[in-house]
Amino acid sequence: MGYLTYGNTGTRFEIDDELMDHLRTVVVTKLRRNESFPLTVRAASGASETLWIHASIPMRFMTENEEAALDRTVLVSMMNAANSARGLDLTRDEFATAPSKARRLHALSA
Repeated sequence: MGYLTYGNTGTRFEIDDELMDHLRTVVVTKLRRNESFPLTVRAASGASETLWIHASIPMRFMTENEEAALDRTVLVSMMNAANSARGLDLTRDEFATAPSKARRLHALSA
């Protein structure tokens, strides 16, 4: 499991490593474009918590293993959600299980 640390308070949210790799890509892409967005995550208490993701708020991504292969379908779904008015909600089943269940595409030689 990986951890997302948000803000100066050191609040940490536990997130699956595969999902964290996808999340990191989405957050970095959005912030490079100067686009803020809401991100909903599961808190340690089990409740959901919505964070405002903005370039002025410190964030730290920590994972236990090396970066996993990214699934384009999952990235597109996450970016579309992040671009919506509701933002990216990682508590939805769609994202809670998406990376491990997604079919990965590999190049095949002819």
